[in-house]
Amino acid sequence: MKNKENKDESFREFDDFVKDMQNSIDTKVHEDFSAHALEFGKNPYKYGKLPPNKISVQKNWRGSCGDSITFYLNIENGRILDIRYETDGCTTSSIAGSQTAKMADNKTIEEALQLTDKQVLAALGKFPKVNYHCATLAITTLHLALKDYLKSN
Repeated sequence: MKNKENKDESFREFDDFVKDMQNSIDTKVHEDFSAHALEFGKNPYKYGKLPPNKISVQKNWRGSCGDSITFYLNIENGRILDIRYETDGCTTSSIAGSQTAKMADNKTIEEALQLTDKQVLAALGKFPKVNYHCATLAITTLHLALKDYLKSN
């Protein structure tokens, strides 16, 4: 019986440790990210590929951190009718990709080319400085896709 009590106590201690660790992580996350950015972390905006017959252009770009983003664009009459993205990177790359996609969605090519990483970061609100490069990765990839489209059309 004593062995079972010791195991039960060990499990309780471990459960308490895990709860404390999760609370610490949750507190840190809310210090570093806005609610808007966290929502994109849980529910990415337009994540995934467009159907092949709807892709006007796609572009993949790998940033200096090793993450990459691919944007898939459906463009008609100079306007982005639909946009999707995928990333092999961390959650912050996905958050930046979501915000970039949201800002570029239904914009003209010229309007989308005017978007900047600073605007993406401003729209996200609180975002860790160590991850600002994710916004640069997303905007750079979008701009390269649009430039590829302009070259071929």
